[in-house]
Amino acid sequence: MIVGGRQLIYIGTSGWLYPWNSGKSLDWYIKNTGFNAVELNASFYRVPSPEQVEKWRNYEVTWAIKVNRRITHVKRLKGVRGEVEKFVELFKPLNPRFYLFQLPPNFHKTNENVQRVNEVCETLGDRAAVEFRSVEWFKGIPDVKCVVVSIDSPIGNYYFNSNGIIYLRMHGRDNWYFYEYSANELKEVAEKLVALNARDIFVFFNNDLWMLENGKLMKEILLNSQSP
Repeated sequence: MIVGGRQLIYIGTSGWLYPWNSGKSLDWYIKNTGFNAVELNASFYRVPSPEQVEKWRNYEVTWAIKVNRRITHVKRLKGVRGEVEKFVELFKPLNPRFYLFQLPPNFHKTNENVQRVNEVCETLGDRAAVEFRSVEWFKGIPDVKCVVVSIDSPIGNYYFNSNGIIYLRMHGRDNWYFYEYSANELKEVAEKLVALNARDIFVFFNNDLWMLENGKLMKEILLNSQSP
């Protein structure tokens, strides 16, 4: 981890196969970015083989594994306990800090959906990071028992301290996945994160061409903001 004045800081990107990765590999990412965390996004589309997971095990990085869309978008968390347990078992060699459940925009805040989310939370505790894309979940603090993913996105900017943990995804202010954050915008976000006084701060950039430079600058800003 990166140790700030009071908090532990983890910076990374959502995936690593982008134009800025000149090595086109996780190896290049680990050796050249200065980041200490990464989201595995490919698992949302296709579940990797156990052999592939074993290869990733060789890298020292903090993992967040994006849960397969069959669980989040097809089954919409309904009756998925067995599938979640199987998914988690596959990735045990990586010792993931989080399993990221990105839910679809039409997954609205109903009593039934709150119950579905909490069933996942009961299985994984604070290793479950749930990202909502329907804004009604953000009216007040979402009443779910796991880490609520903070988002900086075209649908709004919402930041949460979930029992000492901030998990923030930087998607882009006015354009999903294709947006360059200015230094002032990053400073503004950093100030809000520090003010939440969480124990651990995780920030993942998901804005394509500018992920690398924005991530490096955010790391610098957060560390400087915590200096005595």
